[in-house]
Amino acid sequence: MQTDIYPNSILEFWPDIEEEEVGIEEVTSTLLRVLWVNQKVVVTIDIFSKTAQPEFHDREIIENEIIEGNIQFTEYVIPRMMLPDSKINEKDRSIRDKVWGYLEEAVTGKHALDILKKRLRGIIIEEISEKYGVSKTLVRMNLRKYWQRGMRINSLLPDFYKCGGKGVARDTPGAKVGTKNKDSILNPEVVGIKITKEIKRDHFQKAIDRWYKKRDKRTLYEVYLLMLEAYYKAGIDADEGIILVPTHERPTFRQFYYWHQKERDSKDEYQKRYGQRKFNLKNRAIEGTFDEKSFGPGSLYQIDATVGNVYLVNRKNRNWFIGRPIIYFVVDVFSRLIAGLYVGLEGPSWIGAALALENAASDKVEYCKRFGIDLSPGEWPSFGLPERLTTDRGEYVGNKPTHLIKTLNVKPEHLPAYRPDWKPFVEKAFDVSNQHIVRWIPGGILERMHERGDQKPAMTNLLDIHEFETILIEYVRYHNKHYMPSYRRNEAMIAKDVVPTPISLWDWGRKNSLGSLHFASKDELRMNLLPSRKSRFTASGIKFNNNLFTCETAENENWRFHARNKEKIVVEFSFDPRDTSRLFLRHEDGKFEECYKLNEQNEKFVSRKQQVRWEEELDIIAYEARMARRGKDQNVDDRVNYNYKVKGIVNTSKASNKPSGNKPVQVKDVKEHRRVAKQQERDERSWKLEGENNEKVQSGNVIDFPIKEENVSYVPSEDNTDLLWRALEEEE
Repeated sequence: MQTDIYPNSILEFWPDIEEEEVGIEEVTSTLLRVLWVNQKVVVTIDIFSKTAQPEFHDREIIENEIIEGNIQFTEYVIPRMMLPDSKINEKDRSIRDKVWGYLEEAVTGKHALDILKKRLRGIIIEEISEKYGVSKTLVRMNLRKYWQRGMRINSLLPDFYKCGGKGVARDTPGAKVGTKNKDSILNPEVVGIKITKEIKRDHFQKAIDRWYKKRDKRTLYEVYLLMLEAYYKAGIDADEGIILVPTHERPTFRQFYYWHQKERDSKDEYQKRYGQRKFNLKNRAIEGTFDEKSFGPGSLYQIDATVGNVYLVNRKNRNWFIGRPIIYFVVDVFSRLIAGLYVGLEGPSWIGAALALENAASDKVEYCKRFGIDLSPGEWPSFGLPERLTTDRGEYVGNKPTHLIKTLNVKPEHLPAYRPDWKPFVEKAFDVSNQHIVRWIPGGILERMHERGDQKPAMTNLLDIHEFETILIEYVRYHNKHYMPSYRRNEAMIAKDVVPTPISLWDWGRKNSLGSLHFASKDELRMNLLPSRKSRFTASGIKFNNNLFTCETAENENWRFHARNKEKIVVEFSFDPRDTSRLFLRHEDGKFEECYKLNEQNEKFVSRKQQVRWEEELDIIAYEARMARRGKDQNVDDRVNYNYKVKGIVNTSKASNKPSGNKPVQVKDVKEHRRVAKQQERDERSWKLEGENNEKVQSGNVIDFPIKEENVSYVPSEDNTDLLWRALEEEE
């Protein structure tokens, strides 16, 4: 406990109060400033008393009271006394220096102790008054101010800042105050209206509440005009419309503007003019950081999706335009490491969010091999599931995500709608990836909104979704090792000289057993995160995306045979949208079994060496269905045309039968008639040499070659073809 007494020390003591005294709650302590001290005497002055004078006390008594606790040391600081000259206006400095000019000799020279004594103080004050022409009352007042405020030059500063009642509204009686109307120079009666409390309350405030604090965002001048129309209307003329009261009887816009700037509630205005959502996003006060909620790797992940600003094509047919992809990022708050990603074509959904989380918990070396990237484990070290997952009220709200905390021990934290500022790190990852990579690749969109005349994205050399995901993987590798100058390291990180890169922060946190990451096997991730379907096992296997799958259990137990013989077999399977070349059959005991495509189906379609995404399969199915619809439409057109032609032939036949009177055909002598018809058909369709078709060969085009005459010994046999045809006809 402090017992030593020094000049300028502040002593606090409470007066003795009897228990029966009334008003005990109004009793306050007394503060004394020590002006001078020696071995026997302590000179003090009451800090707050307006008539206080220096008082002498026995030092031993004061020290005993301090030991007993009746007097305590305390502090009393006047901030204005600590201001440098640059912060004090010139007028106050001038008054201070003038007072110090005639007090300096009395408080610092040989009279420093004498002026504290009551008997000599009056003599010294009278000498100062006569020498400098200052009243003795003013000298006493400034001496008291000097002692009470700490015995420094700035103690003599004037208290002008206490004058005037700054910030206190006053309703002065009488005529209008402020700048006079220029028209009042010629006519004092048009000086203008005085703004009273009633006008402020009943006109100004109501106009602001009624028209200004609304989502249509009227300007202040428009609100002023509406106020005049509502409250300062003299009448309505059939020809001229609304007639306002004279100018000097209504408030001016300057008066209205002055009142608004003085009395406005900016926070309430922003909330009502722009809405609570936009206010929370752009105008609210910032309260704390996410670093306080994350104490290590895996303690808090943030996940979100965005539409990529790039156009893609299909991998199987690069002439098929498929639009913009959906990108998911999972970011660790502690280290800012991108722990997982997912790229797909289906809109933000539970499937995409689940696959992004599955990617964050899986081995990245195996994942990158599918894209031809050789990755070391240290380049992307995230592995396992987090303790908490910050999401928006989208994919993770509903029945599907409820099992995360029950089966995977991941607690989702749902944020309010339209609050991307509560997921700053994942939102920043989207912004940086778009700025540094996406916008510069073929098909990249430079701006979200195009102005008239702006160049549209080039639609040549577009990437497919596989190539685009490969680019994002390279971006993640860059992000996870880039230096973050804005990251605030704690004392332990500074002591270990941890470099503020995501990988270094992650590794440091894992080595010090920070965070709460937990391991999950592939089967656990597949069971809880991969999308699943229910289907019947048919005689050809499991039909999925126009492909047929089977498994070892189905083949060993002859499921296809049982299904062919009308036995109903219902199975449940999961699939990975990133690779539809395999399915995962779910057994009743919770185990998984990998299903493969049937060989005959696999040979017809895509080779197993190429992994096919679910979205690409859906594109193929949709394209085939569209082509089938077009083919059916063409079939309809062709069939109608065919029917029309058949009808025309029939009508021609009917017309040719009219000379015979359309009599019924007599069914007799069928064999003879059929024989004649066959002979006519043979004559019409028999093969003949071109020279026999009643066309004479032009002799001018023929060149005769000399031919040596030889004796021909060959004699052709007799042609009995007619006899053969006649025998066949008789048999019929």
